[in-house]
This record gives sequence, structure tokens and C-alpha cells, in this order.
Amino acid sequence: MTKRRSQRGQSTVEFALVMPLFALSLTLFVGTTMLCLRFIALHDIARTAARAASTSLHPHDAARSVISDNSITVRVSEDIATDVITVTVQQSAGLWWFTRFLPGNIFQRSVSMMREAPIVFNTNSTAE
Repeated sequence: MTKRRSQRGQSTVEFALVMPLFALSLTLFVGTTMLCLRFIALHDIARTAARAASTSLHPHDAARSVISDNSITVRVSEDIATDVITVTVQQSAGLWWFTRFLPGNIFQRSVSMMREAPIVFNTNSTAE
């Protein structure tokens, strides 16, 4: 009977040693996944805003109108010589429990596109 009791105690000690490492690994995995998803979403927002800005007569207003989230800041710069519009979006990481140890808790993505002719819908044309 003493052998069985000591084995039960050994299992408890092993569990107590392994469980914190497993919980830490799981937390790091989930946090890293959330950061990557947020980074990908921010890049998609920057690309959509750059596309809207490159096809508009008023690129600043067009880029801002695409973004509905007030926590995202938008900066649009135009290079007249090369006809390139660059849209930079920034957002705080927002995962305080994971990113407080990371420097500069701000995500930033920049996307550049060549200016295109504005999209104009002709409503007066007749279809044949």
C-alpha cells in the first residue's frame, strides 16, 4: 500500500511542475496568434485605405472614410513628382496583458500606391 501512495504523490508533484509550463506556453501561443491577426488586419486596413486614396481626388478624406475605427490614426502623404500616395495607419496594440513587456506597444503599417484616375460612375450613359 505504501508504494501506491507514493506513486500518487509523485503524479501530483509532476503535475504541479508541468502545469505552469503548459499554461505559460498556451498563453504565449494565444497572445502571439492574437498579435499576428491584429497585424494582418491592420495591413488590410492600410491597403484598403491606400486603394481608396489613390483613386480619389481628395486622398486624405477617402483614406479616412474607409476606416471606421476611431482608435486607428491615418497619415496620408503624396509625392507629386512620382505620383505615389503613401498611407500609414497606426493602432495601439491593446493587449495589455501580453504587450506590456514589448517596446512601443503601437502597430504601424504603410502602403504606397501609384495614383490612378478617379473612379467616376457615369449614370447618363444608355445601354444598348
